Amino acid sequence: MKRADFFAALLLMLSFGCQSTSHSPWCALPKRGEGQFLGQSPFGDPFGQAERLTPAASQPVFDPFAPVQQGALGSDQAAEEAAREAERQRIRTLATTPRNDTPSYMRPLNPWDGPFENRNRSKTLEQDFIRQVGYEPVSDRNYPNEPEFDWEKEDSKKGFDWSILDPANSVSKIRDWMGLGPDENKANASMQKGREILLSNPDLSDKKKNLEAARHFTEAARRFPDSVLEEDALHLAAECYFFADDYPNACDAYKKLTIKYQHSKYVDNAVRRLFRIGRYWESEADQGGGHFRFSDRSLPNSDVFGNAKKVYETIFIYDPNGPVSDDALMALATAYLKRGRYQGDDNYNQAAYYYQRLREDHPSSKHIAKAYENELYARTQAYLGAEHPSRTLEEARKLAEITLWQFNSELDSADKADILEIKERILEKKAERIWEMGRYWDLKKRHYGSARLEYNRLIAEYPQTEYAERARRRLQQIEGFPDTPPLFGLPINPFKAE
Repeated sequence: MKRADFFAALLLMLSFGCQSTSHSPWCALPKRGEGQFLGQSPFGDPFGQAERLTPAASQPVFDPFAPVQQGALGSDQAAEEAAREAERQRIRTLATTPRNDTPSYMRPLNPWDGPFENRNRSKTLEQDFIRQVGYEPVSDRNYPNEPEFDWEKEDSKKGFDWSILDPANSVSKIRDWMGLGPDENKANASMQKGREILLSNPDLSDKKKNLEAARHFTEAARRFPDSVLEEDALHLAAECYFFADDYPNACDAYKKLTIKYQHSKYVDNAVRRLFRIGRYWESEADQGGGHFRFSDRSLPNSDVFGNAKKVYETIFIYDPNGPVSDDALMALATAYLKRGRYQGDDNYNQAAYYYQRLREDHPSSKHIAKAYENELYARTQAYLGAEHPSRTLEEARKLAEITLWQFNSELDSADKADILEIKERILEKKAERIWEMGRYWDLKKRHYGSARLEYNRLIAEYPQTEYAERARRRLQQIEGFPDTPPLFGLPINPFKAE
């Protein structure tokens, strides 16, 4: 039956069923009588058919599915019977039509054992790296008699796959076409070759053999991605590159292992090796002075300090609770602090940021006292002057008070004297900011009322500073001047020397 005919019949059925007054509508529930089930379903009736109340013998109820007596219906009853027949036909159609034409968006999702069920399964248990113990397909447990859904056929109906235009996918498809794609057997063969080379060089003293073994391990990791074999291969390749003094390739392997397998048993060793590489590159960057280093295999080709920074960031970002996470933060902050002496104030801001991150993320670190002290120095050095709005001075003042109070027993007399001197300098700089504001209203705007407010504030908050004495003298000089400038006064030349 077509959809339009069905809806027309349904509307006609509802109109006659609800407007008829000769009897109760057939779609209404009958009244409770004798022999009815009170909210209970008998055994073997899972769909609750027994809840359709059974009428009593003395209380006739119209049955919509009862056979029709010829000649007993009028015109309205004939139309109503046609509607009932249409409804019965719809129910028969739903009960007999197969479900093969179900729309794709209404079909169930792919179970766990979909197209990747046998992806990592091999012929022997020794080569099976990812198979779960006691694995049983979900479809065999829940749907033993239903055929598996063809997902490849369903994906082919979606149209053109634009992901094939991605250069990365194109490269992978070309590799597969050339026979260089994922292959577990070839990965195992590469691993075996690398292990044989390592057995012939047990102390890792021969750099040529180390590089050859590392290339085999790298090939094994590329041939079998997302597996335990790749994890082992990355670790062995990184170790071979490290002992061959090829630190850029070792760093790449260690970083990939740390980022991709953060819960691996090799991560602790990897971050320690990365920290040593970062320290070496940082020292070479301080001594070398050049950005391009093509002659030395142990250094990156360009931006040695930038690569050392990336190494430190990999350690404390991807292994924040590791053994050298606080050491990496301390090393990077101190490196910026040293570079700030000859490269500008932004390095001091970077150093202060990493020192703050160290004391917030690792409050129990062995570097915590030195981090407070160095951050205080970095924030005072990052101050740009009274002409620039900044919160650096207030943060440095709070940090100086916290350092003296929290680490009073750990700091020696020289460190305490330096912190007290920095604190006095902070007070002088804060007084200077108020003094410059008063001079702005006094000399530039001739608004002596605002100037008096700034000078009095300076005397009240910082009475022992040199700028407070200057403010007292200036207040005596402008004592009789009006608070606001005259309305038709001459404009002030901002470039005129006072």
